[in-house]
Amino acid sequence: MKFIATLTALLAALISPLTVFADTADSVVSSETPFVLIARLHALPNEADAVLLLSKAADKAVKASEPGMLLHTFDQDPSDPLGFVWTEVYANSAALIFHLENPPLQKYLADVSPLLDSFTVELYGEVSAEAINMLRSTGTPTTHFQSKFGYVRDLTP
Repeated sequence: MKFIATLTALLAALISPLTVFADTADSVVSSETPFVLIARLHALPNEADAVLLLSKAADKAVKASEPGMLLHTFDQDPSDPLGFVWTEVYANSAALIFHLENPPLQKYLADVSPLLDSFTVELYGEVSAEAINMLRSTGTPTTHFQSKFGYVRDLTP
């Protein structure tokens, strides 16, 4: 009887909302689960302060208008005062599409781009082809690191 209880618990864990499985034996997350975006910016000489001011305003606007943005931080490279990194966690691919279409983001990109000598994006996790194509259509150099296995925890109470 203990074996059946253990097997039942294991099966329940495998089909729980904590992990979404693909067609393979390895677990992966789907395009409907959170993923990470890293945007690397490098300011032109003497433009770091302006980049910081514009980025702070963009952060406030994104927080107020994008419930699908789960984490949004702007960090400075410790070895290069002109280097910055946006770390963003999206609830799902639809949240990234919303972000790309969000007027405050579009204004930020228009204002900050002339102050940068480079801007690249890295995506980590399962992201829909539509979201990836939309991001790439902006002309932003984008690399997608597709998940081979892993899980996303359900942290709802």
